[in-house]
Amino acid sequence: MSGIVKRVKKFFLPGEREAFVRIGELAGLGEEALGFLVKMLSGPRNGLADISFCTERISALEKDGDALTQSLEETFGRGAISASLTNEFDRLVDAVDSILDRAHSLSRQLRRVTRHPLREAKEVDEKIRSGQAELVQIGVRQLRMFRELLDMAGKDIDRSLLIAREIEKMEETGDDVKDGMLDEIYGSWEKLDFASFNNYIQTTIEADDILDLCEDASDLVVTVMKSLGA
Repeated sequence: MSGIVKRVKKFFLPGEREAFVRIGELAGLGEEALGFLVKMLSGPRNGLADISFCTERISALEKDGDALTQSLEETFGRGAISASLTNEFDRLVDAVDSILDRAHSLSRQLRRVTRHPLREAKEVDEKIRSGQAELVQIGVRQLRMFRELLDMAGKDIDRSLLIAREIEKMEETGDDVKDGMLDEIYGSWEKLDFASFNNYIQTTIEADDILDLCEDASDLVVTVMKSLGA
């Protein structure tokens, strides 16, 4: 049996399988961080103590993610995965770690405006924060499916591709939510001061970035599978 046939039959080498497991752990940290972010955005405006608690938890998760990312990069540098796949795995880890970075940035901005409230129309604020919570909730579902994708990759190709398509559809749904929110913000400019307007735009785009990163990570898993002949 030729080497390439053996490679496809085994699909993942032990180092690659272990990398997928640990990337799944990194995605789990991201899912937990997004859960705290949803709490910050949902329901009645939380007090500073609640917002600060969630921000601190997200900050701790982000630091754990940085440590895991560094460990993975060091493992890749020692040749734990095939040299031909190093670039894809590096990009995959970076995409998942960036989700934690976005969650951390958003939480800090929300804490900042809680400490120093913006002058905004209450009804506009409620709509925007509700829409942002919806975007982040889509990200939570994407990460949950992404972790399933990592588990299925190398076991069930058809199921893996189906999961990747579902993650892509969620990102498209998020685009529709984002566009509706931006329309709402721009349509309400007369009710908002510059700081409020700018904050809503920036945080909405950052929330949508999370969904894009989830799709990017999913696409990279598919790229790895196809590189191995799936």
